[in-house]
Amino acid sequence: MKYLNSKEVSGILGINISTLKRWTDSGKLGCEKTAGGHRKFTMQHIRDYYKTHSNSSKSDSLSLDSKDHKKIYGLINQQDYKQLAIDLSNASLKAEDSTVNTIINGLYMNGTPIADLFDFVVDVAGNIVEDQLKNNKIAHTDAYLSRKIITRSVDGLNRDKPNGNFNGKNALCINFEDNLPDIGVVMSEVLMRHNGYNVFNSGSHAELGELSEIIIKRKIDIVLFYLCNLQCCNAVVEDNVSKTVTQIFDSIKVAKKLDIKILFGGEGLFLLDDIKGKIDNSFLTYNDLKKLI
Repeated sequence: MKYLNSKEVSGILGINISTLKRWTDSGKLGCEKTAGGHRKFTMQHIRDYYKTHSNSSKSDSLSLDSKDHKKIYGLINQQDYKQLAIDLSNASLKAEDSTVNTIINGLYMNGTPIADLFDFVVDVAGNIVEDQLKNNKIAHTDAYLSRKIITRSVDGLNRDKPNGNFNGKNALCINFEDNLPDIGVVMSEVLMRHNGYNVFNSGSHAELGELSEIIIKRKIDIVLFYLCNLQCCNAVVEDNVSKTVTQIFDSIKVAKKLDIKILFGGEGLFLLDDIKGKIDNSFLTYNDLKKLI
């Protein structure tokens, strides 16, 4: 479970530690306390504060170090997802972590649904970067850097409800063995956690040979595989397509044998002709995934 400490939260809210203590003592800002009395926070505590105190100036928070960051909050309030996606792609390519975090965390704390945040901003930003790569405007290293920065920021949303409102079900999010990018499976994890699942995320380069053992050991109720169509994804290149298709069918057999639900997501699935029409419960968007779970 990931938490923010008092120093981090005071920086986000633009207040000092004494004010933070006073707010938590009065119940104005929620928190959890350790056995030793130390305060710890999730992103949900901050989000709830903004919902309750709608007059609070969010543009004064989240380390808004420049006029550009204040402009971002204007776009967030206008729900200008198209421009925010463009700004996110540009910031990630420039390795501007602060701007990337401001866009993603700002949308989140403004109450943007997780699925919309991913579908209309994060995924679109990724497509912008991928288009630049295909047109030789950036190098592969630039694209890797962009995805890494955005993935790190998205993963930070797992601080919110990491196992909160637990629905009693365990999920396993996993990449195919040759699927390098983690961002799709990380976004799937965040969405599932926000819908009550306790999630195990194996990330990329996962070995699928022991899938049955993992499912039994972790008491998994639902397995989610994600396959992107990015240039760095080796799972959909010609030499590995047969292996990936075999893994898909083997995984379906395991799921049926153990009587668990299995989901397949990502645009990479549609590059595999052999599986078209042969799998159920597939999704392209995170709004689709939300409906499936």
